[in-house]
Amino acid sequence: MNRLGQTAIGAFLVVLLLLLAWAAFGTRIVDNRHVGCRIRLGQIQTRETPPGLHWVLVPVESMATVPIHTRILDYKGVEVLAKDGLRIHMDITIGYRIRADKACDALLEYTEIEQGLVVPAIRSALRKVASAYLSTEYYEKRAEVDAGIMQALESLENPYFQVVQVNIRNVVLPQSVVEAIQRKIVAKQEAERMQFVLQKEQKEAERKKIEAEGIAQANRLIAGSLTENYLKWYQIQAIKELGQSKTNTFMIVPYDSGLFPVPTYPVPGASR
Repeated sequence: MNRLGQTAIGAFLVVLLLLLAWAAFGTRIVDNRHVGCRIRLGQIQTRETPPGLHWVLVPVESMATVPIHTRILDYKGVEVLAKDGLRIHMDITIGYRIRADKACDALLEYTEIEQGLVVPAIRSALRKVASAYLSTEYYEKRAEVDAGIMQALESLENPYFQVVQVNIRNVVLPQSVVEAIQRKIVAKQEAERMQFVLQKEQKEAERKKIEAEGIAQANRLIAGSLTENYLKWYQIQAIKELGQSKTNTFMIVPYDSGLFPVPTYPVPGASR
């Protein structure tokens, strides 16, 4: 082979290597947690590129990737205003995910998607829903308020992303609210204690009333059954038992004109 042929072959190989290098340089891999957005002549194309191996026409095109997996935002000490105007601070963790079919639209409208789109939208929604509750409700109905905030954030309607996870870890109320609630709790407990005491006293009074009525009824029955003849018979029986006792040597028994023993002690219901 002559010198000219060798030169041609060498040039061809160089061009082939350059073409292969150019092709390899334009290769892009989009993993399954992202979608690709082609940028052609500085213009972001709104058609999403799915995960996989792709090729871009360098330098005319480039490829940007947008994460579509769940990402976590961790807020500490976020300040919100309650319905009564008091400031409340809370620690909250929010998980969000960019909608795969809107990733390139989001990138076109917001250069920094998380800080320019997601964070402001979530903060605005959080402040809005937090202002629907009184500061005292954050203490007295904590579970209900947390559930309401989480539901409101998870149902946040945004064309570019969706909230998939909300976790409220801590809520800090103003000290004046905490003290007022504690006083309210103490007062409620004291009122419940007094109510218990009053109910106990009322039941005791009812018991004593029933007992007194029973005693009075018994006395009326006894008084009605103590006739004069019965009392005389009962007195004779008592004298008889005393006379038969071995400890007595004699007895002095007063009698009335009817030769009946005269009682020397008052007897209920008996005439003197």
